[in-house]
Amino acid sequence: MIADHLWKTRCVVLDAGMSPKYIDGITRGRTGLVVDKALPQHRDKLLAGDLKGVPVLELTARPVDVGTLRVVGTFIRENGLQTVVGLGGGSVLDAVKLAALFTADPSLPIFAERHAKRSGLLVLPPVTTTKERPKTILMPSTVGTGAEVSGVACLDTAVGRRLIVSRRLAGDTAMLDAGHLATLPTAMVFEGLLEAFLRVAGTMIGSTANMFDDDGYSLIQRIIRLSQRLLRGDSPELRLAAGRLSMETHTGWALMGRNPYGAKHWYVANELAYVTGERKMAATASVIGPIWREIASGAAAWGDKARLHELWAVVRDVEPSLDPSPGGGIDELMSRWGIAGLGAISKDTESRTADATVQNWGGALPMLRGIDAVQVQHVLAGAAAATRTAAAAQNLPSPVGQLRVAGERG
Repeated sequence: MIADHLWKTRCVVLDAGMSPKYIDGITRGRTGLVVDKALPQHRDKLLAGDLKGVPVLELTARPVDVGTLRVVGTFIRENGLQTVVGLGGGSVLDAVKLAALFTADPSLPIFAERHAKRSGLLVLPPVTTTKERPKTILMPSTVGTGAEVSGVACLDTAVGRRLIVSRRLAGDTAMLDAGHLATLPTAMVFEGLLEAFLRVAGTMIGSTANMFDDDGYSLIQRIIRLSQRLLRGDSPELRLAAGRLSMETHTGWALMGRNPYGAKHWYVANELAYVTGERKMAATASVIGPIWREIASGAAAWGDKARLHELWAVVRDVEPSLDPSPGGGIDELMSRWGIAGLGAISKDTESRTADATVQNWGGALPMLRGIDAVQVQHVLAGAAAATRTAAAAQNLPSPVGQLRVAGERG
């Protein structure tokens, strides 16, 4: 989903290697660094620069749970931190965002625990304590989530993966250093572009037309054009542009006035990833084609058919060689970008995912209102069939879509 971005984030975009010389000017008081342990090179450069001598906490990049928040919260409290610098992918940045907020107001984790069973979405109440939240400086090492500027974060609980929403979750400063994206595999840059693309496309398809449609379509076309350039040759400048576009999907005009729950694919992919234990973008790649085919066939609960076709026409204005049908076209686009879905989706996985999706996001809830478990399972069956067809065509037991990359949000 998208969240109101009323909590202002200062966005700083830097050439490679500039952050160690810049960061001291924006910290406040006692500062600590939370970093993905798979990024020692980037960590050492920061510690050799303005962050020399600060306490450091290294995290393994994996979905954030209560245990993770306990570790980060203890690090903040024991060191009396007034500024927390986070360096890593979506999961590490989510851990910093949530821990900083929960440390400022101890009633928030209690609220989250009590309400986790009610819905997949938890909107946090305003901070009630007078204790100041530590300032957060968030530096992404991946592309796509936009965690550094978004007012949302994912948290794994005893009853499933929950989406936490609060305007206070957006970073105080988002610092995009081109050098931090240099170690990201090219395949993951394209996955990040897909995530950013679908954040805009999915939300627009699930929303009515408004005065900001041109902004949305422009952003979509810029993402496609950037992908064309990346296919011709990777470069630090293009990676930095990908990071900026990812941030813009949260901070720009493109999603103003939209249905915050418009991107219906997100909820199914979230549950599929949790049930299978696989990455969310692999799950997304599995379900987006089937969902777009449902919309194109007139299943209005998933999105608006006319909006989908209009959006896809905008995409084909930039890349006319793509399949004119949205479902076939998005599959073709993902194939060109080297993005594969899950290796297999069993009948049991279909059933469990469908039940969890409706329980956490459907029924009387606004996210998937009007969509039942049968409809979700139909989409998942389509995803499973596509997986089997692709495997048979390649004469392989399953597609390879299971990259494990440090720093990615689960």
